[in-house]
Amino acid sequence: MRLDHFPHLEVDAPKAPPTAEEIAGIETAVGATLPPDLLDFLSAANGGKLDFTFELPTESRPFPLCFYSVYSTRLPYPGRSPAGLILHELEVERRLKDLRPGLLPIGADGGTSVLYVDLAPERYGRIVAYVEGLPGWDGTPEGCFVDLAPTLAAYLSALYLNTVDESKRGG
Repeated sequence: MRLDHFPHLEVDAPKAPPTAEEIAGIETAVGATLPPDLLDFLSAANGGKLDFTFELPTESRPFPLCFYSVYSTRLPYPGRSPAGLILHELEVERRLKDLRPGLLPIGADGGTSVLYVDLAPERYGRIVAYVEGLPGWDGTPEGCFVDLAPTLAAYLSALYLNTVDESKRGG
């Protein structure tokens, strides 16, 4: 499925758009309303795969990031793990990373790096990532939070097709 506002992007296997109840549950859990661009994105990409790359500028060279798993608002079938559900991932991230208020996880790279939309009033709508550290990529071997884009639209506009085979990338 192509994204209306971003025709260069295609989402594989999205679920149905979020319901009003699902959005209300997320907004209650995070304590903020969701930005219109996130609502539009979830209506087309909810729980899908977005196999595109973003290049994070670093001092040495651009560092490619691929958050190809879009989290879902949709509850899994009974007996299935809630992994990948926005509300479940929010709870896990708060517990594991002592997540600051306002960050809402919306995607992952298949490992421990996570994509967020920032809903804190002073940073509302910014796109942030927790990137698991790679020695030398930024001088820090630990994971850290980095700003990626001022809006989800700016982030999505910067994505380009990932040409790395799934088996080579570890997903």
